[in-house]
Parts: sequence; C-alpha cells; structure tokens
Amino acid sequence: MTTVTQVVEPRQEQMRRRKGSIARSHGSNIVALCLLWLITVFVSVLFVGIIVQLLVQGAPSFLNASFYGTGEGSIMPQLFNSFYILILTEIFLFPIALAAAIYLVEYARQGPLVSVIHFAAETLAGVPSIVLGLFGFLLFGSILHLGTSRLTGALALLCLNFPIALRLFEDALTAVPRELREGGLALGATKWRTIRTVVLPSALPGLVTGLIISAGKIVGESATLLFTMGIFNPANVFTLNPMIASDTLTTRIYYLKGVGAGTTGLTGPQETAVAAGLAATLILFLLFINIVSRGVSRLIQRKITAA
Repeated sequence: MTTVTQVVEPRQEQMRRRKGSIARSHGSNIVALCLLWLITVFVSVLFVGIIVQLLVQGAPSFLNASFYGTGEGSIMPQLFNSFYILILTEIFLFPIALAAAIYLVEYARQGPLVSVIHFAAETLAGVPSIVLGLFGFLLFGSILHLGTSRLTGALALLCLNFPIALRLFEDALTAVPRELREGGLALGATKWRTIRTVVLPSALPGLVTGLIISAGKIVGESATLLFTMGIFNPANVFTLNPMIASDTLTTRIYYLKGVGAGTTGLTGPQETAVAAGLAATLILFLLFINIVSRGVSRLIQRKITAA
C-alpha cells in the first residue's frame, strides 16, 4: 500500500516546481517592465530635448517684437498664411471625411465595397507627400487651371490628410456603444436624428482628436505645398483671396535653409536665427492649436449633453 510519505513527497515537489515557475515569470515580468520604462524614458527625454533645444535656439528671435513684422527677417506673412491654409483645408477636410465615416460606419453594408474603400484609403495614406504635391499641381493647378495658389494647396492637403482623418473618425464613431443607438431608435427617433443627437455628441472627443492630428499634419506639411502653393508672397499677402500664391512657416524654413540660402538679403547667421525662430514658433503654434481645440471640444460637449 502507498504510504502517506510517498503521497506527500510528490505533492511537495509539485509545489516547489510551481513556486519556481511563478518566480521565473515574476522575474521576466520585472525585466520586461524595466525595458519598457527605459524605452519610455529614452523617447520622452529625446522628444523633450528636441523641443527644448528648438525653443532655446529660437527664443532670441520669437521673443523679439520685430520678428512679427512684415520685413525680410519677419514671419507675420507666413504666420497668417499658415492659419489661412489650416482653416481652408479643414473647411474641406472635416465635413468630407466625417460624411464618409458616417456612411461607412452607420449606413454601408460591411462587405467587399467597404473593404475596397479601406484598402484604397490605406494605399493613399502611404503615398509620399511630395508625390501628392505633384499630383495636386497637375490636377488642380494645371488641369483645373487653379494655378499655384492657396486653393490648390488646400485641395492637395485634403488628398494627403483624408485617409488618416477618415480612419480616426471611423474609430470615434465605432467606439460609441451600440446600446445608445438602439436606445435612440427605441424612442422613435429616425436613424439620422439618432446619429446627429446621440452618436456624434458621444463621438466628439474622438472627432476632435482626429481634427487635432490632421491640423498638426497640415501646419507641419511642406513638400506638398512647395509645388501647389509656392514659396513667395505677393504684395497683397494679407488677403482672404484663395487664388494667390504664398508661403507658410514650414516652406519658409525650407527656403531659408535650402534653395534660398544666401539670396534673401540676410546674412548667414541672420538666416539661421530666423529659421530657428520659425521652428520655435511652429512648435508653439501646434501647442496653441491643441489647447484651443480641446477647450472648444469640452465646451461644445458640455452644451450638447446639457441640452
């Protein structure tokens, strides 16, 4: 007969093995956590270091009042044009991308058509911006006779940012619980009324996130605008006319440190200082867009949910 000792010893061995396995798993977890923390700290320090360096280098320029004038070493025309092209592009991008996302999420039957649309959008997202700049110049500038203008630049930026905006808006709408849609329909509301009064307010934070990301890409884009919007300003740059050529903060940096270096009437150190000031202003510009967009989003969401 099996003795008690013979039964207990295998159980003790099993317990020791189980404890050893748990200890090894715990050790692996600690190693993985430490690696993740190291990567996170490294990326954060690198990111913050780049921003701080740009701000420090550009501080002498963007803290100077004359830097915001209209002279050769000033950036007021570029700042105005950056705001202009951002607003003009978003006027086209936001309703078109949102309407497409609503159709794909709420109305379209999931099948080959939706898969083809997503495949086309993802393919377009992988096209280099300089190629889309050439495409925009040929289609909008030459074939449609819009020329090198703000409108041509905005339409090219629409093509560039549509895929990512569509995906982000789809994710925002998909994240809304189905129970909210069913509740609206159960109360007798039409599908469109449910989307307008229930789905869109609930998806507003995600929509604003998509708007902010697309805004950052619009403001930070240069390759597309070089071919479609130009790198020079006319005399009447401070106008809302969409048919004139003009430059932005990013294209001005490219001109100062690229093809236009030494031809601007500024010395080499002055061109470097202006470019550094432009880079610092661009960072602050993007920060301003993020803060304002999130504030407006919260305000609108409070009003909608209160109503």
